[in-house]
Amino acid sequence: MSTLQLRSNGGDSAVSIGISPSEAAGAAEGGNSMQLQRWLCSSGLATLIMDAATAFYRSPHGVVFEQHRFAYYATLAGIFAAGLGEVGTACWLASSGQQGRGRSRAFRAGVVCASVVPLVAIIALGGFSVVMKG
Repeated sequence: MSTLQLRSNGGDSAVSIGISPSEAAGAAEGGNSMQLQRWLCSSGLATLIMDAATAFYRSPHGVVFEQHRFAYYATLAGIFAAGLGEVGTACWLASSGQQGRGRSRAFRAGVVCASVVPLVAIIALGGFSVVMKG
């Protein structure tokens, strides 16, 4: 198991999340619904926490967002909605009684790949450092 440690470049705060690289691959393969739920919940919560921290503690910066504050906060709102969607999907999978039967491998792989996009976007936009400890 690896620990994903996220640090704000402007401060001393850090968030640590235990994520196994094989867990994400296993979630995409469709063998275990619990792996997919854990992956979606952990990446969704990390996305939500970092998005809220960015919205409250970082002003718009960079060439694009200095002149367009609305675009900055609209982007953050979109990333927040995607994080809520990830957590909602994890809750939906947990509440469904089928526990993965009937869901295709392509659906699982698509969900895992789509869950990475908002996480990477908020890491880039918020100025977070990512440290992997193995």
